[in-house]
Parts: sequence; structure tokens; C-alpha cells
Amino acid sequence: MALAALPFMLAAGRLADTFGARLVPIGLVAFALAATLPGLARSVGALVAALAVVGAATGTLDIAINAQASRLEALHRIRVMDGLHAAFSGGVLVGGIGAGLLRRAGGHPSWILAGVAFVIAVTAVSNRGPAAPPETAPRRARPGRPLLVVGAVLALAFVVESGLESWSALFLERTLASGPAVSGLGPGLFAGAMATGRLLAQNVERSSIAGRMLFAGVAAAGGLALAATTHHAGIALIGFVIAGGGLALSAPTLFGVAGRLGGEGGRGAALSTVAILGYLGFVAGPALIGAVSGASSLRGGFLFLCAVAVLLAACAPVLRRVTEETGG
Repeated sequence: MALAALPFMLAAGRLADTFGARLVPIGLVAFALAATLPGLARSVGALVAALAVVGAATGTLDIAINAQASRLEALHRIRVMDGLHAAFSGGVLVGGIGAGLLRRAGGHPSWILAGVAFVIAVTAVSNRGPAAPPETAPRRARPGRPLLVVGAVLALAFVVESGLESWSALFLERTLASGPAVSGLGPGLFAGAMATGRLLAQNVERSSIAGRMLFAGVAAAGGLALAATTHHAGIALIGFVIAGGGLALSAPTLFGVAGRLGGEGGRGAALSTVAILGYLGFVAGPALIGAVSGASSLRGGFLFLCAVAVLLAACAPVLRRVTEETGG
């Protein structure tokens, strides 16, 4: 899904700059239709194809929503990016837990996905109106190097995030000898901490970009170090919560910077550049920790993620210089 999303993210950036708010309901309708396809698959090949279509739809919708959020922030001098990403994290939790409960109650996957598609379609209807006047300012040239820097920092954050999401349960089960009930709490508490951190960030005064990223990296590194060195599952879970609370700031902060760097008429293209680089880190994260863990141990893999988080924190001064030089 992530690989299929990448080329569509690139195209969606240009479309977002052309169609503005109208791309959001279009993307939601496409996503609703795509969401029904995996439940109809009757072979592995058909499932792979269906998931690729879902990935393309999510990639398009991801850019459309973030571009519109950045546009609203600029036009109305409001803050929505942290809350927007908190809703995403909340959706991950609701989707995972809800689908599991419905499957346990006997619900067929195709019916569950059809219900999700209906909810998405309703959301598309609620977003069909013009959310903001069209941008009339001339297109602003996108600063190439600053966007690459922001994208590289996002890739580091996503390496840590995806590594934790994919391997925290196995770490608890294989390294700390936890049962399935405890090991399943790893990714759940991590996602919950990210949702909570973003909600809190939405409701407090925004600090500097460098300060937010420094906090994200230091908290993630501290939480991972705690988890990687402990012999008790409870302490490891606390480490995952600390790491999630810190990493919660990364994506909304960096997407916000990308939108401001793109400026009037170029937000979508700027966001797509940063998002593609970030998603490459998201795809690479689980494979990287798997390779390090295979060469050493799962503790070694989590210490590797801790080192990446330290590097993320070290990028804070670089981001400060980039935003000061470009006015982002």
C-alpha cells in the first residue's frame, strides 16, 4: 500500500494546487470505493491489486487533506494540523480495535469494509462545499533544498514510528517473554500516546519548530532507551508511551513547515515532496530494524531506533536555520 501511494502522492500535490478544497471530497469518494475492494478479493493476486488501489487512494487523500489544512491555517490564522493528525491516530486505534471486535462477533470482512466505505462517503458529502476562497496570489517558487531537508527529517521520524509500530509487540513477546495480551498493548499504547500527544499539542501554545522537533527526538530516544534496556514488560510499555508522546509532534510540525514553504499556489506540490521522502522512511523502518535485529538482537534493533531518534533531535538546529532562511 505504501509503495503504491508514492507516485499518486506526487500527482496529488499538483492536483491539490489546481483544484484546492475540491480535491478533498473527490479523494474521499475514491477512497470509499477503494476500501470495498479488499473484501471482494478471492485470491492473493487480487488482494495485492486491491491493496495497491487502496494505497493509491490513501496517498492522494493524504496530500489533499494536509494541503487543505495548511491552506486553512494560512488563510484564517488558525491551527488545525495537530488536531488533524490526532484524528488520524485516533482512527488507527478505532479501526484496529473496532475491526477486531466486529470480526470476533462474526462480521465478514467485506461487510466491515462496506460499512467503513459508507462512513467515508458521508464524510465526503460533509466536505463537498467550498471550505475557503480560491487562492489568488501568484505561484510561489518552491525552495528545493529546504523541502529536501524537511523531507529527510520526516523520513527519520517515520523510520522510528514505523519500526515501533511493527516490532513493539514482538519485542515484548520474544525478548521480555510476555503473553499475547501484554504484547498486543505495545502498538496500541504507542498509537494512543501519539493521539493524546497531538490533542494536547493542539490545545497548547505552539512552540518553535526547532523546539518541537528537539522534544520529539529526545522523548523518543529516552523512551526507546528505557524499553531497550529493561527486563520488565511494564517498564517497556512506559517507554513506548513516552516515545509515542514525543513522536506525535513530528508529522504535524513538518507537514506544517512544508505547507508554509510551498506558499500560495504551491502547498500541495511542497507537501507531496516532503511526504514522499517521509513515506520512504516509513517503508524502510521495519526492514531496517529487522536487519539490525537479525544481525544482533531485538534489543539491538531498538537501540538502533534510539540512535535514529537522537539523530532526529540533532536535526532541530538545522530546521531552525532552514525556516529562518526561507521564512517558513
